[in-house]
Amino acid sequence: MFGGGLIGIFVARLLPAHHLSTSSASAVKLMATVVVSLTSLVLALMLSSANSSFSVNAGIVKKLSSDLIHLDHLLRAYGPEADEARANLRAYTARKNDELFPASTVPSSTDRETSDRLDALLDSVLSLTPADRRHTALVQQALAITSSIYAERWLLWENPGTTVPAQFLFVLTFWLFLIFVSFGLFAPANLTVIASFFLCSLAVTGAMLMILDLGDPMHPGWVQVSGEPLRRAVIEIGRP
Repeated sequence: MFGGGLIGIFVARLLPAHHLSTSSASAVKLMATVVVSLTSLVLALMLSSANSSFSVNAGIVKKLSSDLIHLDHLLRAYGPEADEARANLRAYTARKNDELFPASTVPSSTDRETSDRLDALLDSVLSLTPADRRHTALVQQALAITSSIYAERWLLWENPGTTVPAQFLFVLTFWLFLIFVSFGLFAPANLTVIASFFLCSLAVTGAMLMILDLGDPMHPGWVQVSGEPLRRAVIEIGRP
């Protein structure tokens, strides 16, 4: 984009004077307005899609954290017989937290390991033998929440974020390039204008990167779903 502005300034010096007349400027600006409107519409759609993806993933993480804490309370209420299930729940919660929000760039657990922990949790809940109606109700609720945790796991797997095709980004960048070229054709060649081109292109590039990060909220970047709900779940479930 910045290069487009410089190219426009350079080309303007090579063109005959009548190519830069008032009528020519009006025609070029009119066509540039069409491209600007189209680019604005596309960026708005990208932002809407990315924000939707971010909100969905953030909601799933919050629901998962809530279900994990609720399940721990049910198992705690069941009594000492559910200690094994609680241990499996603690292990699964810690691994899920490390998987979704790793403390370093090297993941501490794989999806297979996390899945095994969840299967172990389900098995330990199924192995509980309730002695009365109260314990039966607790097991039924625990199984329902465990089923919900499975669903949330797959929702996070199936909804990793919105991926923008490289061809789409190329076309969008080309449109922005043309817009800056049209600006440069009729701009005076001075440091103020060049600095303005640079800052404007920097702002637009930053906005595009933010939108792309917003659309991929489960990966480390400028914009990422908060891991605080799951970290609180780890602390809550870790209580004896």
